[in-house]
Order: sequence, then C-alpha cells, then structure tokens
Amino acid sequence: MVHIEEVQFNSRTIIRCDRCPKRIRVGRSDGWNIIYKRGVIIGFLCSQCQTPEENAEAEINEATLDYGVDAFGRAVARPKGAFE
Repeated sequence: MVHIEEVQFNSRTIIRCDRCPKRIRVGRSDGWNIIYKRGVIIGFLCSQCQTPEENAEAEINEATLDYGVDAFGRAVARPKGAFE
C-alpha cells in the first residue's frame, strides 16, 4: 500500500474508495492510499477507511521506497535512491 501522492495521475482524475462511496479528485486526495496487486493499481482507500496497520504500511513505504514503472507498465518499488 502506498500514499497516492507517490504516483503520477492527471489531477482531474476522480477516484472512489473501495470501502465506502466517497469520491475525490486525485489532486485533493491527501491521505488516500493505493492498493496494488502484482504492480497493477486495483483500488483506492480514503483516510477514514484505512486501518491503522494499512496507514502505517503506507507511511513506511513512503519513507523507504521510490516508485517507478517497468517496461510492462506495472508499478515497481525500489529502496530510496535506487532509480538514480
């Protein structure tokens, strides 16, 4: 799980929480998390629906990982500084 600010989206894109009906524009989605499966975005979680464990996981990932995209368009994570 990762904070949505780590990934490039069009700021006008509207996303919906997978656990409640809340919708928001990506540019205003502070505190939302992205759900990945095998490098593909499969969902989003608003800050109210995240468990403390999910939020902690995203905070740790944000502090220790950089995200990029592989040749197949999948998100990949590497330790901070590894993409340089």
